[in-house]
Amino acid sequence: MTEGRPSALLVFDVDGTLLQTERVTVPAVQRTLRARGLAEPDAAVICSFFGKSVAAYEAWLASLCPPGQMEEIVAETNALELRLIGEEGRLYDGVPETLQRLRDAGHRLAVCSNGPQDYVDTFLDAHRLRPLFHGVRARGARPEGKPIMVGELLAELGGGPGAVIGDRADDLRAAHENRLIAVAATYGFGNPAEHQEADIRLERFTDLPDLLAERF
Repeated sequence: MTEGRPSALLVFDVDGTLLQTERVTVPAVQRTLRARGLAEPDAAVICSFFGKSVAAYEAWLASLCPPGQMEEIVAETNALELRLIGEEGRLYDGVPETLQRLRDAGHRLAVCSNGPQDYVDTFLDAHRLRPLFHGVRARGARPEGKPIMVGELLAELGGGPGAVIGDRADDLRAAHENRLIAVAATYGFGNPAEHQEADIRLERFTDLPDLLAERF
């Protein structure tokens, strides 16, 4: 942060930005279906739902289940996913240290995820990240998307300037609709086509403070 400038509001996605979600959701889905004697979807198919709404993900998961078992299998998968966040989930390299560096520089940090509240809460607590964030938004079953949630965080935490850091097009759109800088986490689950509108491309999370220092 440049002396004399206001602090920035930095809004972070979770899956594919802070958390290596493939270590959590992929085994949760595959192990649950395997235990039921059902076919396991490929990891790439499961990962394609990261960053989408809970409704879209659960509708797809339900489509893999026999009639009459859909609700039970979805609930089992979600419960295992929450357990695996702490047991097998891993942050990307340098996430805690980099977030602390940004907070120490005076920036305001927030989380904005399309995941449900219990998922986001479990993630923050299991990896001891909650004290680093000033605000949290989880979409869950809400019809509103990330542009609305980012707008809520701006109103709650004192406005811009700021940036949204995420791996999917939804994150970049949320940034631009709120007049913030769009930072594409290119190491996540998005593809190059989704990152075309990015203002900054982030190849390693630990590079973020230096990239943002040029802007704030």
